[in-house]
Amino acid sequence: MFDENHFVINASHGLIKKGDKYLVTHRAGDKNFMPNLWDIPGGTIEFGEHPVDALIREIDEETKIKVKVGNLIFVHDFMSNPKRHQFQMVFECDYLSGEVVLSPREHQEYCWVTLEEMKDLPKIAFLEELLKFLQKQ
Repeated sequence: MFDENHFVINASHGLIKKGDKYLVTHRAGDKNFMPNLWDIPGGTIEFGEHPVDALIREIDEETKIKVKVGNLIFVHDFMSNPKRHQFQMVFECDYLSGEVVLSPREHQEYCWVTLEEMKDLPKIAFLEELLKFLQKQ
């Protein structure tokens, strides 16, 4: 049922692997949603856009690197407020080429870390849940 007072947000994210490390990005301090936390590249899927196309676009916008998108490995949903239901889809990605160039309005720094190192970072909620899921695998 359509309800204009409530909405759903769908997002695609990439767990980008380069060697034995993964790319994490530090969200800008002035972001309106979860500022100053570590995240993985990705973002909101536009209406009519395929999740993989959205992911490639978002990775390019946020980092300028090229990746090969693999399998969907994790979906996390949560209510960020009583009117906003979010779904975060995470795809495995292999780094292909390019130097990371961040969009300053999105992120303030980046680093390549192991999954173990990622556990110690202050991170966005779905990334915490992804790490718990991967630990069970």
